[in-house]
Amino acid sequence: MKIKAMYILLAILIVIVIAIVLSGCHQNNNPTDKTPVNKNIIQVKDFSVNSDSTKLNTSAKGTIFITGTEGIPEHVKIVVRIEIDPDDWGGVAFYIPKKWNIFNIISSYPEKKAQAIPADYVSTWYTASERYEYYTFIEIGRNHTYKPTGGGTGTVVIDLVSDKNAVEQLETFKIVIAVGSDEKEGVKILETDSTSIEIP
Repeated sequence: MKIKAMYILLAILIVIVIAIVLSGCHQNNNPTDKTPVNKNIIQVKDFSVNSDSTKLNTSAKGTIFITGTEGIPEHVKIVVRIEIDPDDWGGVAFYIPKKWNIFNIISSYPEKKAQAIPADYVSTWYTASERYEYYTFIEIGRNHTYKPTGGGTGTVVIDLVSDKNAVEQLETFKIVIAVGSDEKEGVKILETDSTSIEIP
């Protein structure tokens, strides 16, 4: 009887050990355990800018993620939630410093407008000379004929890649986000409010 009880106990122990081993193998093969979080992130910067100096309700609020190696920035991802007032023709603009190139832009602005094509509300401009601090700028929901584009909300993601050799020579670089428009005494005013994000 004692021998039979020992065999039963041994069988139970073997089943428990096998279950533990298989459970461990299953966890190690789970791909979510290997997903990197914030890989190579060297800085994170939050920003918020509103058209406070006007009666308009235009804003841009988001985060800038800077990745790189050995402390040298190589990639910047700007993730921003924007709202443009229906009466605003100035929209939102992003000024990108020289030595940084636009890799990709994703935009959902203007959301909740079935006939709207988001790409039609985004434009990218380049200055004629590299002597200017900001060589590239991106506009969302801006109309150069001073007519409002209808306003709305959306999320914009901008990916930038650096000219690494040139960036290594810079002490800092700045990204500027500007919003809004106004008119005073017949004079049109663009970018009534802005914020500058300095990245060492």
